[in-house]
Amino acid sequence: MNAFGVNRVKPACAGLSFVCALLLAPTAAADGTAFFSSSQVSQGRWEYSQKCAVCHGAQLQGGGAPALKGREFVAQWNGKLLKSFYNYVHTNMPLGQGGELNSQEYADIVAYVLAQNGLPAGNEKLTPKSAMDRALDLSTAATTGSASASAPPGVVKIGELYGKLSQPTTSGPTQAELDAADASTTDWLMYNKGYRGERYSTLKQINLSNAGKLRPVCMFQLGELGTFSTGPVVYDGLLYATTHLGTYAIDAATCRKVWTHQHVAQGPEMNATNKGVAIAGGRVIRGTQDGFLYALDAKTGKPLWVRQVADWSIGEGIGAAPLVWNDIVYVGKAGGDWGIHGRMMAFNVADGSLAWAFDLIPTGSETGAGTWEKAGSAEHGGGAAWVAYALDRESGTLFVPVGNPGPDYNKAMRPGANLFSISTVALDARTGKLKWWYQLRANDDHDWDATVVSLFDAGGRKLVATSGKEGILHVIGRDDGKLVFKLPMTTLLNHDAPLTPEGVRVCPVAGVQWNGAAHSASTGLLYVNAIDWCTVFKSGLDPKWMATIPYTGLANGWGTNDSIDKWSGWINAIDPKTGKMAWRVHTPAPMYAGLTPTAGNVLFTGDLNGNFLALDARGGKTLYSFDTGGPIAGGVVTYERKGRQYVAVASGHSGGSIPLTGSTTIVIFGQ
Repeated sequence: MNAFGVNRVKPACAGLSFVCALLLAPTAAADGTAFFSSSQVSQGRWEYSQKCAVCHGAQLQGGGAPALKGREFVAQWNGKLLKSFYNYVHTNMPLGQGGELNSQEYADIVAYVLAQNGLPAGNEKLTPKSAMDRALDLSTAATTGSASASAPPGVVKIGELYGKLSQPTTSGPTQAELDAADASTTDWLMYNKGYRGERYSTLKQINLSNAGKLRPVCMFQLGELGTFSTGPVVYDGLLYATTHLGTYAIDAATCRKVWTHQHVAQGPEMNATNKGVAIAGGRVIRGTQDGFLYALDAKTGKPLWVRQVADWSIGEGIGAAPLVWNDIVYVGKAGGDWGIHGRMMAFNVADGSLAWAFDLIPTGSETGAGTWEKAGSAEHGGGAAWVAYALDRESGTLFVPVGNPGPDYNKAMRPGANLFSISTVALDARTGKLKWWYQLRANDDHDWDATVVSLFDAGGRKLVATSGKEGILHVIGRDDGKLVFKLPMTTLLNHDAPLTPEGVRVCPVAGVQWNGAAHSASTGLLYVNAIDWCTVFKSGLDPKWMATIPYTGLANGWGTNDSIDKWSGWINAIDPKTGKMAWRVHTPAPMYAGLTPTAGNVLFTGDLNGNFLALDARGGKTLYSFDTGGPIAGGVVTYERKGRQYVAVASGHSGGSIPLTGSTTIVIFGQ
């Protein structure tokens, strides 16, 4: 730690779970002298699946292009210099578009391909500036075995418990503490603070008169360059944050590292992101994009149980921050863009065993099955649940925002409303039975997930705020799901225009992402961040579903976004009593970050230019701004420690289609 309180941590395999030991069987690289790091291999999987798999095969087996592992590949590259292979990939791939990716993406893809050919991972990341004058010994590696597990689709053992079951060394937070999370000042116990997801804090030490005196207290650099959209959780003086593969616990007042844990993926991952943890009964619980759910000891980071709950071989993963209530863990499957069959699941906290499950794409005699009018269209219907959930403790209702239908951009292949895609679904939290649903958009062909849900009361009514990538806020009744009002949060263009091979310009590309809406008991306003950015969609041929291959239906990938000089964002403040905009601020960059209103009438958030912001919650005036050095797309949380109010911000790489990067960093502010 330097004088500013900065910890510099390099990803390593020391202290990993048994999964790491299994996967890194070739141990020659334990000293860190290998070509690439284990965390980089997982990032490379993501890049490969997006840019290479359609030609070279999901398992590198070849197809429209040569195989990238096996006898012929070894014969071609064994003994050649690493720089020769890197330069070849950089110059020639993707086909006809050589050099169009950034150089680090090429390095990550090279790392993944070499790992699949048996070269072991070490501690040092391969970068375009790494020494590459070493020869590839692929013949020896091929006999040793691949550094990454693989399996044909459908053979992953769902429900499998790996390793022994252990008990935590501590018992908090208790259910009573979790029940009080929405009102807590000392902690921030869930992704959106408490079960309601309002994100409102009664802290007011930082207020309109002194917010301009905020200063960074400390920083913790996680030592990773991947995506960082985590929502920090704070309990008993520790702050917990996640990266794609890492889980970190630091002192919430000094940024001192307490423990870290690194997961090593067992199979292909469709996304390289993670939104955060749940904490309950001494356990820190999170998922992974290769389909694991596991619990770590809150004080030590030691694995307590590890359970396979989703099938990476068919594109499933776990990316959302789980929610825990009465010893049950709630989390859904991610992977809607790969044509999975969405499912919301509940697991027992004690050992990760399944308690119940609800299919988010109904079939057979299930409610909503008839909205998939073409026989078989629901089989790969998407419907992921990859963002945060809310829960009404009084009624025992779990609220789940559901993602896009599959294929994403071809609605002709799936006529009908396609329930429960792009919907907020209300389930009985104890049994998983359906109570009601509200669909934001039927039979969509724009990849417009429902991404947020929060509960609040206004005008004597119990309400739900929900929104998504279409860029419209929907406020509905909490008891019946009936619409109260809806209001655009950003620029809307060609929402209902049919997609054509020539291309249709559509706004927004993704209006409201995974953070929001927040509600202030002080101002009575709802706050929603939004993205103002447009794209061109060109319809393509009917896609054929293949495991772990994007199931989209566009001729131009995920769309051709406008240049970033044309993007912007909005901070919206809505009066839920009137359904009208109270105020809004137009920002130069898209707004992804979490919003946190307080009793001090201050609204905390951040932008993709890296600025942490404190605003007047009543009118939107900027009271304080600090450049954190990286895009802010994760959580912004506030809590009290020893009588002092702090604000913690997740700064780093936002991921997705946003071409901005930054070192993953937790920055903690105070006065």
